Amino acid sequence: MRGLSFSVWWLRHHTLHISPYSLPYTEVSPLTYLKREFKTIDDIWDEIEKIAEVNYNTSRSIGQDLFHLIPLFTNPNYIVDEWHIEMINEYNLMKNFNISLGVLDDVSSDRLNCFSIIQNEVNAIAEYERVKNNGK
Repeated sequence: MRGLSFSVWWLRHHTLHISPYSLPYTEVSPLTYLKREFKTIDDIWDEIEKIAEVNYNTSRSIGQDLFHLIPLFTNPNYIVDEWHIEMINEYNLMKNFNISLGVLDDVSSDRLNCFSIIQNEVNAIAEYERVKNNGK
């Protein structure tokens, strides 16, 4: 679900981004500042898990940290999945047009979990933008 958290931020803030990264490659880890070889998508996710461990001790959302760090060491397109986009679009339709999720007992726990993650990241983005724009 870390990918979904990143995707909320990425889809909200990214501009045209052409990544220089194509597997396999070597790049500096944003955590250790040491060169690291990224041969597979699993290597990228290993780095993301390390970022998540550090993020656990901060007040920032995991989406915010990943939004700022992923472009420093990998191609964001390796992280954003089609289902992330679909879930975020569904969430936005529900919120913008006040569409009900349906009967709570009939809604899958996966969908509720995804919507909760999206809502948390949307709130984190709003707070980030408020502080950035107001300086507080």
